[in-house]
Amino acid sequence: MGKYVWPCPKYSWVSSGYGNRVHPISGQIKFHDGIDLAAASGTPILAFGPGTVTMSGWNGGYGNYISIDHGGGLMSFYGHCSALYVKKGASVKAGQKIAAVGTTGSSTGNHLHFGMHKNGSPVNPQSYVKDSDTTANYTGSGGAGTATNTVKAMFTAYYPADNAMEGGFLDAQGNLLDPSKRTCAAPPSVAFGTKMTVQGTGTSLDGVTYTVNDRGGAIQIENGVYHFDLLMSSNEECNNWGVRYGTAVLGGDGASGGTEQEEEKSKPITKVVVKSVTGAAGTRKEDLRQLSAYQQAGVELTIQNNANQMQNPVLEGDVVWETQRSGAPASLKFTVVKDDTLSFHEGNPVPFRFNGQNVFYGYVFTKSRSDSLLIDVTCYDQTRYFKNKDTISYENKTYAELVKMLAADYSLTVGTLADTKYKIPQRIEEGTIFDIFGNASDLTIINTGRVYNLFDDFGKLTLKAYADMFLPIYIDESTAQDYSYTSSIDSDVYNRIKLAYDNGDTGEREVHVLNDTTSQAKWGVLQYYAKLDSALSTADLQAKAKALLQYYNVIRRELTMKKVFGDVRARAGASVAVGMGLGDINIRNYMCIEKAKHTFSHGLHTMDLYLSGVRGEFSA
Repeated sequence: MGKYVWPCPKYSWVSSGYGNRVHPISGQIKFHDGIDLAAASGTPILAFGPGTVTMSGWNGGYGNYISIDHGGGLMSFYGHCSALYVKKGASVKAGQKIAAVGTTGSSTGNHLHFGMHKNGSPVNPQSYVKDSDTTANYTGSGGAGTATNTVKAMFTAYYPADNAMEGGFLDAQGNLLDPSKRTCAAPPSVAFGTKMTVQGTGTSLDGVTYTVNDRGGAIQIENGVYHFDLLMSSNEECNNWGVRYGTAVLGGDGASGGTEQEEEKSKPITKVVVKSVTGAAGTRKEDLRQLSAYQQAGVELTIQNNANQMQNPVLEGDVVWETQRSGAPASLKFTVVKDDTLSFHEGNPVPFRFNGQNVFYGYVFTKSRSDSLLIDVTCYDQTRYFKNKDTISYENKTYAELVKMLAADYSLTVGTLADTKYKIPQRIEEGTIFDIFGNASDLTIINTGRVYNLFDDFGKLTLKAYADMFLPIYIDESTAQDYSYTSSIDSDVYNRIKLAYDNGDTGEREVHVLNDTTSQAKWGVLQYYAKLDSALSTADLQAKAKALLQYYNVIRRELTMKKVFGDVRARAGASVAVGMGLGDINIRNYMCIEKAKHTFSHGLHTMDLYLSGVRGEFSA
């Protein structure tokens, strides 16, 4: 007979266990803080035990999410749900239907992510519950009321530094601190929104209930004693209170007058709707976009200042242009000599050309100086704005269509966008634009095997297939002054592809496997696994698996070439021909540029190239 209830009695199997694993999307080894229970969409999810719902709503990569406080420092978590049936603050019984299985958030297929914490630290749920723990076999307390837990406590008082609340001090959730609402900071294991009632201090605050709205690394549980910071109305009140010891009652109804925080809606979030916009988006006047190159030899750098004046500053030292394949904007760094006529500011447009060829178009982001006559300048191209954080929803859009949509939102200029073909199902995303595009790229790779490069091409966002970015540039031992080389199968290399789909009509998880026995005989079995959102024919599944195997079943090769004779076409995402004997292999093929650093110094142009041969079309 079980003390708790198995949360998903109609699951198919444990698709991913607790602990370190290869992440199904990123392919990186990461800690998995729960277990994944594969089940058809809509399968009921039951409460593990009696307790209080501390969160019910959207939670980033977990999608639609519920957390429950069971008392005694024990918490349970339910992620990727398709529907939520209980609200924050609700009391639940063991075995009560609280949600339905889905694939919301960062998920590759329908399943329940079931996690547990004990005193704020992840624990293996299967140490507490198993298949046989059904509602019929449940032996725990019926728990019809709200769960509570009494703990030893140390109470300290705090008040924001400097002065009053009008100073704009915020809690961890972005709300203005307000002493009238009776809020407190608690150890990380205590969920936001938890009610905490003060007891045993011998003061007027005994019986007063606070709501947890903050947590911190300095607020911990030591020797079983919970530390709580109570928000006071003044510094004087803080000084009078000092430090007190007693007990804290966690959970319950909070009968003493604490103010309830706004309840989160239990209805699943399916889209993002902009309700209001204050002020129109500004646009810069950029005459430099229309100027043709002077077609003169050497360096040509122009700045358009706030008065729309075109300035050609005197340069001191090197001009350095850097590009990276993903996760960072292209940059241009240079030093100008300050004179009486030179005047420019942050945000001003800057085009850079070399020998009449377009190289970089971006904007001044940083000016610094340690000399009265010299100004160090750092510029970034449009992709710098991909560092903006946002929340969006979209449905049935390709990677290219997503780029076009977000470019319009941020008033970015779009050039040629390749047709990436794969329509991504409904997604709600939260994070940087780099993150959002990265997820779209990963999903496109998984479903097509095609790799695309997103970059700024002289002021225009461009999306190209890597296969269309081969350059007629040949590199060998004589080309560079220095080089280094590594090869590895330790990361993002797979020789077995396993694709699964949950067939709701048959109740079966259909699995398709493709092996490369040749590489398995040399490296062992390195498995890639993915859950698919929609059904495919056996032929389509086999084609997808073949594309992924071609993409991943390659030794990861990295080659760094220093001081190569420069060519402005060599940017991150492009590929160059390499012919070198590197010990374990003689490369006679194209390699992809992961990062390129170009240096323009007194008419001499050199470049450092960081190359990879990790993927099929670039393999040696």
